[in-house]
Amino acid sequence: MSIFIQNSLLAGVASLSVCLSSSVVFAQTNLPEVGVEAIWSPYSTLYQNIFPDTHSASRMAGGDGGDYLKSVVGVSGSRMGGHGIDPVIHGQQQTQLNVINDGAYIHGGCPNRMDPPTAYATPDSYDSVVIEKGYQSVVHGSGGSGGTVKFERKLLPFERSEFEYSAKVGGGFQSNGHVQEASVDVGAGNKIIQLRGLWSHFSMDDYEDGQGQKVRSAATSENYALLPVWKPNDNTTIKAGVELTRMDDVLYAGAGMDSPFSNGLTHRFSFEHFIHGDFFKGFSFHAYRSDVDHLMDNYSLRDNTGMKMKTESESATFGGVMSGNIEVSGVPLIVGLDLQNNDKDAKRFSGMAMARDATTPQSYMWPDVRIRQTGLFVEADPELLDDVRLKVGGRYDVVTADAAGAERSFGAVSSNTLYLNHYGVMAQDKTEYNLGGLFRFEYDLTSNLMMFTGVSRSVRTADATERYMAANSGVASSRWVGNPDLAPEKHHQFDVGVSLNGGAWTTTVSGYYDRVSDYIFRDLARGQSGVVATSGETIYRNIDASLMGFDYQTSYQLTPHWALGGAVAYTYGQNRTDDDALSQIPPLEGRVSVDYIRDMWSFGTALNFAMKQNRTDNDTALRDVGKTSGYGTLDLYAKADLKPFDVSLGVYNLFDKTYAAHLNRGNAVDPTEIQVNEPGRSIGLRISGRF
Repeated sequence: MSIFIQNSLLAGVASLSVCLSSSVVFAQTNLPEVGVEAIWSPYSTLYQNIFPDTHSASRMAGGDGGDYLKSVVGVSGSRMGGHGIDPVIHGQQQTQLNVINDGAYIHGGCPNRMDPPTAYATPDSYDSVVIEKGYQSVVHGSGGSGGTVKFERKLLPFERSEFEYSAKVGGGFQSNGHVQEASVDVGAGNKIIQLRGLWSHFSMDDYEDGQGQKVRSAATSENYALLPVWKPNDNTTIKAGVELTRMDDVLYAGAGMDSPFSNGLTHRFSFEHFIHGDFFKGFSFHAYRSDVDHLMDNYSLRDNTGMKMKTESESATFGGVMSGNIEVSGVPLIVGLDLQNNDKDAKRFSGMAMARDATTPQSYMWPDVRIRQTGLFVEADPELLDDVRLKVGGRYDVVTADAAGAERSFGAVSSNTLYLNHYGVMAQDKTEYNLGGLFRFEYDLTSNLMMFTGVSRSVRTADATERYMAANSGVASSRWVGNPDLAPEKHHQFDVGVSLNGGAWTTTVSGYYDRVSDYIFRDLARGQSGVVATSGETIYRNIDASLMGFDYQTSYQLTPHWALGGAVAYTYGQNRTDDDALSQIPPLEGRVSVDYIRDMWSFGTALNFAMKQNRTDNDTALRDVGKTSGYGTLDLYAKADLKPFDVSLGVYNLFDKTYAAHLNRGNAVDPTEIQVNEPGRSIGLRISGRF
């Protein structure tokens, strides 16, 4: 059962209210709806559904999916510049999260993650964003121990035989960085056939932090999509799509290079058919291919007086899923087979300072890497009683990995030579057989109080960087070498929580514990077990680790028009092998909001805060820049519903606070860890209309 949260912060805010970060509200109020859907489910605080078109003038800098997700309490992000924020959920990041863009996996083309998958998700081109924190389903592919983020598009609501049309336009501006945004979403068709076209544009200059210092963050991006749909009957839906995302002249304060371009081209196809039989209910087939071309260098977009460096890279992902819905003794099941193939290739070149270009082979960073993942899954949702619900699932994955170019000499040495010098092994064909599953239980204690719990096992294979990165350097501390002998991560998770709906008062609290065997740990070489190198090179090894934390959200309807909200999230990470804190774990973060909504207009304010982070990786990998102070920023916002237009106005970081989030990013050129300041005060205006 789904309902709309109706007492949350205004749509169009950089910090959506607690209700964007909370996930469960069980009763409607008399306030008009805003853009979060809450689902009564065992996931409670672990599940959220956000509608981007209500987000309005909210994105402070970046305009991509990572920046958008960072506005949700419980989703942190590491900043390298204005674009390409990498999300973190429950202390897990990168390929510990499954990011699905309208049914497709898009693995970025940058070895230094200038372009994480969320960089290819323009929020204005999607209808909703689903955030699942932790491991909640076996149907989203292998891995996903930290959670799954789904950027979704829905069918246009054309239900008549006559042709109809729809249109949505929007535009916005923010003062800090001169951010400009525009989007067009048009569709035409009837209940049988429809065609939808999407276009969006984003550009910004360097923004200023709270001290008025420029932060390298300029970027330009455009997105184009064409989405035809054919519904020959009520039970059959055939969809296709082609989408291009371009990012040009993207600057990064937290990297030794910038990106002249990153281009992502994605093709999608799906077929769904419902049968409604006693046993067989329907089946579906989804396929996609995504291709990414990326270039980064240290001289095209910045002054450079030292050695020129350039990396050309590409990533191609092909995959899909076939599944069937059946019912056995009244229990609905989904059974399926999924596939995800990813090919990566990245070459780094060097050149003298006075040269026009970098053309000398230096490192084969991704030496023609190929990772194949094939999975079989089954998931059941039996409802035992009216007040008791279960979810039970399992999946089995076969993973193969190889680096076809590892023997090729490129620069001073081959990739295999680097692996041998750092681990005593060379790249070889690798095969894994990974078994995972989950069991979730929810029970309605009373009509307004629900408890939920779950246990799961999920397995994540090493990605192309962790297993096969081969960045050479004459300076040992600047070498970055993957480990071909890595074992996959095994996550054993437990979570428990309660949700209370007391009418005007709603509260949800959940806690989790994740005990990880063979955690894939980015470290510095000191001759550890399985590591030959001893000179501080960046390497990877398996350790034992644990992650635990909690999410808490509450909201209170003071009057029919006034609402209060609050949310906090906390993660604790421990390296059990070395008895040290895990690196790159966010501190306790939260938000408190006050909102007034009436008829066609509304306004509110939100305090966003983070506590200081004293638990840093001081003795092992040294990936944390250091301890960080706590901070608080205040946002003001207002919205007017002037049909068919909505006008939103906001002032973000009102007191021009200078601060940086705790999470930082590494540098692909040298081992420096860099923390990038967040934007200072900005005034934002956005106008959107539906026709």
